[in-house]
Amino acid sequence: MERVESPSSGSLSTATFTRTQQIRGLVLLGVFVVLRAVLARVWDRYFGGVYSTDPVFLAFLGSIFVVLSVGVVYLGFTRWVGVDLRAWWFDRQQLRGDILWGIAGTVAILVVTVVGVLGLTLAFPELAPNGGAGASATSPATDSGAQAGGFGVNLLLGWFFGFAIAAFQEETLFRGFLQQLLDERYGRLTAIVGQAAVFSLAHIGYYPLSSWPLLVVVFLVGLVTGWLTDRRGTLLAAGIAHGFVG
Repeated sequence: MERVESPSSGSLSTATFTRTQQIRGLVLLGVFVVLRAVLARVWDRYFGGVYSTDPVFLAFLGSIFVVLSVGVVYLGFTRWVGVDLRAWWFDRQQLRGDILWGIAGTVAILVVTVVGVLGLTLAFPELAPNGGAGASATSPATDSGAQAGGFGVNLLLGWFFGFAIAAFQEETLFRGFLQQLLDERYGRLTAIVGQAAVFSLAHIGYYPLSSWPLLVVVFLVGLVTGWLTDRRGTLLAAGIAHGFVG
């Protein structure tokens, strides 16, 4: 497989992309959005949107990790686009600071989510957010025979999904690739707001349009994680915050 080398093979804060890398990165972003929407529908249809100890569900969750996290995102960007994801995510010299900012970002996302939901509920009392396709540890089980796990199992599966799937995939694609691409062309503010808008729109198909208040909350989360990435210059802080609440 052809590998493209460019200055973007370095750290995230100094990332620039060739035209070929831009096109390939956008292709991967589009493939991810489509596949994620399809898999979310499958999750909702056959597993009720819940975590489960059913071996079939565990195999399904593992397949999401292999196909999207390993295949589309990791191999796609390291082998096809040609970037150093390790440098995007980690800087040993600021590791402690990234972890602390990740914890602070977790609190910030929780606050933004609560404030956003309350604000939308007050502004549109007839439009309470509804659940859609995708993971939900509290959704009712379907008749597929899947058994919901206990609290500890759900917590572990939730963390696996939050960090290894949601955070790794979305932070790499939206804050790593898209935000840096927009920053290079239009500047920091436009990059943060722009990637958050695309991040929210990319959840159409994951959440139904009738649950548009959730898309607003996703936009606010995208702003927080985008700001964290811009401030820290790596994806780790945003990934920690996203993983704990995602």
